[in-house]
Amino acid sequence: MPMQNMLAEFRRDALEWEKGQADLAQRLAEWRAGPAVAPVLSAMEHFGRGDPLEKCAPLARLFADEQAAAMDFVQSFAEAGLGGLGRYPLGQLPLLHGTRQAAPALVLASSGRASLALAAYDGSVLASMPAPKTAKFVPRETWIHVLEGSGEAELVLLRGEGGGEERGVLQSGSLALRPGTVAYRYGRRQALQVRSADGSLVLLRLQRRFPCREPAREYSLPDGALVHQAAARAEDTLLELAVTLLGRMNRQDAVAPMVRIASGALDIEAGESLRWQAMREAIALDAAAGLDLLSVLATSPGDPLAQPAAALRASLLEVCPRLERNS
Repeated sequence: MPMQNMLAEFRRDALEWEKGQADLAQRLAEWRAGPAVAPVLSAMEHFGRGDPLEKCAPLARLFADEQAAAMDFVQSFAEAGLGGLGRYPLGQLPLLHGTRQAAPALVLASSGRASLALAAYDGSVLASMPAPKTAKFVPRETWIHVLEGSGEAELVLLRGEGGGEERGVLQSGSLALRPGTVAYRYGRRQALQVRSADGSLVLLRLQRRFPCREPAREYSLPDGALVHQAAARAEDTLLELAVTLLGRMNRQDAVAPMVRIASGALDIEAGESLRWQAMREAIALDAAAGLDLLSVLATSPGDPLAQPAAALRASLLEVCPRLERNS
């Protein structure tokens, strides 16, 4: 059947499309259960909980200098996926995927704080993009293993005494990416920017978030100025939007959950931005509860919100002293 007719048939027949999705899901399940993949996924569970990579041997082998294990792993996935997509070209493998302009990615596995993805950089797209003006430093660690293609990357280093500087000292150097290249990146201080690729550059990427509340920070390359910071976790951004919406809806019943988010009791990994927004909304909804929260945060040694919470409490009491009597 000509491809055009086949695509038209799939568009008309919802049952056939559902059959295709079921087939793709089954193929993916069989791939995950295979003898070459199941040990890797089991190791991912330990790695996602915080075990060192060297103690997760099946996973660590994918990022060793020897390329055979990584190639076998990815080729087995490609065979399973392409076999199904050949039969059902409108189907979609049930995998998380990224849609960055120059480097689409498929998340092959995820567990806890870790994810394992396959990414492909398009050299023609990279060539059409302007040189980056900033570098982003994210609190996570990353391993990459180049499988196919070649390219050049810029490794940007952030020098300083600790996170949150208004201005950082940035240094950079080039990194050649060739088949077999294995590299590690400490995201708090290192940013890797792929600048060019000869055709397509395919790599396997392992990432794990650090168990901290530190935000992702973006610095200007020309002068090192801090230009932006945001929650490092996508769930924090969603919760921040939800908290803001509940505040605008004047949901008094949301004060207690907001207090738990702001205090860190709900999630010890919640980011500073989410916690601060929850605190602001709690104060707006219930001034007494908000002031009590500020008092707790201000007297919490080691909490990054302690100092700004103390400053905000003092400011509020200066403007409206009766708040202290009502709290």
